[in-house]
Amino acid sequence: MVRRSRTLFALAGVIVLFSVLTAPTKSGKIPAPLLSGAKIDAGALAIIQRSCQDCHSDRTRYPWYSYVFPVSWLVGSDVRGGRRHLDLSRWNESSLTRRERSLSEIANQVKDRDMPLPQYLWIHGNAKLSDEDVRAIFQWTQAERARLIAENGQATGPQP
Repeated sequence: MVRRSRTLFALAGVIVLFSVLTAPTKSGKIPAPLLSGAKIDAGALAIIQRSCQDCHSDRTRYPWYSYVFPVSWLVGSDVRGGRRHLDLSRWNESSLTRRERSLSEIANQVKDRDMPLPQYLWIHGNAKLSDEDVRAIFQWTQAERARLIAENGQATGPQP
């Protein structure tokens, strides 16, 4: 009986240790503004903040469960992958071609309901996009793409 309780205690200690060692890291620096340099109305920006910024910016809000092993690995991996694919905090640092392509991808992903990811919506129900939200984001992507083309000349990326 004593041996079993020691084993359970040791196992609990290992789990706690992994939880601490695998917690998501925060940089400590002030996050960059979302979509810096883009023209976006307050409504569309609020939708993007609610539904996109946790995975696609430096403004990730880590929930309590993201500090628990092994969930911390999954959350960290998803956030790194999301930022690698599209980082809304680095919008103005992206090339014109990349911004045009990103706008087309945003429009298509949202229109097809591929984003936000279904597994994200299981826990973050408030991130779900209504039909009105989809229209607002789609209209913004089209207007922003047209603005970029007007300011910089010919379109360089695919059209949604």
